[in-house]
Amino acid sequence: MKAGRSVLLLLLLPLGIVVLVALMVNYGALSSVREQFDMSSAAQDEDLVVIEEAASFSRDMGLIQRQMAVALDGAKSGQLDELQLYRMHTRIVEELAALGERVRRLAESELVIDANHNSARQLIHSFGEYRRFIVMTTDVIAVDPRVAADFLDQAQIEHREFSIFSSRIVSLLAERARDRNAAQVARFDDAFRGVLLTGLIILIGLFVTASLLGRRAGSHMVDIADALSTLARSAEAKIPLPRIEAMYEGGRGEFARIAGTLLNFRNAIERQRSAEEQAFQLAFYDPLTRLPNRRLLSERMRSVLRACEQHLGHAGVIVLDLDDFKRVNDAYGHGVGDRLLVEVAARLESVVGEGNTLAHLGGDEFAILLGPIGADAGSAVGEVEACAERVLAAFAGAFQIDGESLYATASLGASLFGTPLANLDDPLRHAENAMYQAKSEGRGNLRFFDPVIQARLEERIALESELRLAIERDQLELFYQVQVDENDNLRGVEALLRWRHPVRGLVPPAAFIGLAEESGLILPIGHWVLETACAQLLAWAGDARTAQLSIAVNVSARQFRQDDFVQQVGGVLERTGAPPRRLKLELTESTVLEDIESTIVKMKALRAFGVRFSMDDFGTGYSSLQYLKRLPLDQLKIDQAFVRDIIDDADDAVIVQAIIAMSHALGLEVIAEGVETREQQQLLGQQGCRFFQGYLFGKPVPLDELAQRLR
Repeated sequence: MKAGRSVLLLLLLPLGIVVLVALMVNYGALSSVREQFDMSSAAQDEDLVVIEEAASFSRDMGLIQRQMAVALDGAKSGQLDELQLYRMHTRIVEELAALGERVRRLAESELVIDANHNSARQLIHSFGEYRRFIVMTTDVIAVDPRVAADFLDQAQIEHREFSIFSSRIVSLLAERARDRNAAQVARFDDAFRGVLLTGLIILIGLFVTASLLGRRAGSHMVDIADALSTLARSAEAKIPLPRIEAMYEGGRGEFARIAGTLLNFRNAIERQRSAEEQAFQLAFYDPLTRLPNRRLLSERMRSVLRACEQHLGHAGVIVLDLDDFKRVNDAYGHGVGDRLLVEVAARLESVVGEGNTLAHLGGDEFAILLGPIGADAGSAVGEVEACAERVLAAFAGAFQIDGESLYATASLGASLFGTPLANLDDPLRHAENAMYQAKSEGRGNLRFFDPVIQARLEERIALESELRLAIERDQLELFYQVQVDENDNLRGVEALLRWRHPVRGLVPPAAFIGLAEESGLILPIGHWVLETACAQLLAWAGDARTAQLSIAVNVSARQFRQDDFVQQVGGVLERTGAPPRRLKLELTESTVLEDIESTIVKMKALRAFGVRFSMDDFGTGYSSLQYLKRLPLDQLKIDQAFVRDIIDDADDAVIVQAIIAMSHALGLEVIAEGVETREQQQLLGQQGCRFFQGYLFGKPVPLDELAQRLR
């Protein structure tokens, strides 16, 4: 509002000044014309007085002429006596004297002299002669009327001369009045032309001034309008406004403030667009590789699907995952791992091809969207395979990261899709499943989606979901399988996990333990098993028949690798009050030997509580005596794979004999699992095995069945 008033004042101020000057000039011109008009009117009035005076002279002289004619007629007829004639003579002389004085004054006036000096003298002369002859006529009219008539005729002649000169003066005055009027008109015309010229000059000046001011203000307004249009239409992150910046830096007043406001508005728009761009990048692009993320890939898949609908074509998606990427992070650190991902993204961009989409799904997983790529499935498969070959070739050379040459391979999974498509997420999910199949079958290759494998994976996903509910709804249960000595005396049990599903029934461990390991559910499950077993040990400790029984609990590798595993076991023992000597933890060879030093530290810490250890499935791995002698083990368990064929297979018999001999050399107990016949028990006993577990002595049973046996 303030700016508008200032702009209006800027435009009206010069206009007001110019109009004021124009009014003053016109007023001066009109005043001059008025003064000339007044002077001319006064002169004209004076001329009219003179003309009127001249006309009255002729009239008065005519009256005298008529009086003289009357007197002459009366003298001739005798009707007038001398006294009457004398009286007429006296009156006429007086009238002539007064008239003469008037003629003299008129003839001697500046007005008549200016009109015609000679005519004024002739006027006086003619009147003098006229008066002389009239006087002479009145003098002799009573004595000699005839002579008087001659004098009167001569007076008449002088009267004509006087009238002629008087008319000439009147004519000259009239002519001078006409000249004066013409001059006055000319002056008025000059004044009018001056006023017009002044007005024109003022208008031109006003136009030039307004044009200059308007051009200056208009130029600023045009710049402001252009800036507003640029702000409204420009989609760039940076909006250049050089003229507005110059107006702000070089100007002052309202336009400079308007320019400053526009620049502030521009800066606000740029900040908003920068924030929107950052939000868009965060929402649709991976911040590390600058590639589209899973969300943007889904949008691109939707667009490709529409194109497939129009052209009745197919599209394809490839999911690739780096092999052993964790090894790079562990060996070189996550910083090097991130730079490797960036280099991988750059190589993939160079081989993906124009029109296709490369996305980073997270971690070391990428996806390539191809499409539309063919009207029939055969050509579409060819396009996908060609792209996969380029991708695999891109991993042939080493990646240079911080001077290190790193080699990487990738496993690729692919799927085709077209219309109709029930679920937009299916193609990507199928490709991921195929990628996992490629990893399991041999890395660095390509696999297409297999519906059979997909059904198996979907079943696995459903099972995982149900397993989570099983933990919450207390569907898990411990079964116990007895362990006996050489005299079939009960020495302990192994706790074996079972899942009592409300629909599936009793689910065996082989169906869900591997899934629990992969999903991480093994951690809460393992903790529950440990709590339940220790609670049972406490219950048995109060009964003389069961006080000496031990419970062997299987510990998964993922559970054992937890940093606080020792504290977890100690906490369970403390909460339950179970006797630690009756708790036996069974570890596999792979678990023990993966990080031998950390394993020894944890085992010794647990031995300090009184917990015992058994190495499960011994003989299936690659244990060495050097490691075994360092481990605080109490027992080795011979895997049932060797026990099953010990009667008929000499090699298995030799292996079992070697395991037993090595265990005795290390001072360890030996227990054989999977014993199903007396012949197997006898042979194992002959070779020095003193403890057994298997169907010969009992299957895994629930706690209530075990309680009946114990009774």
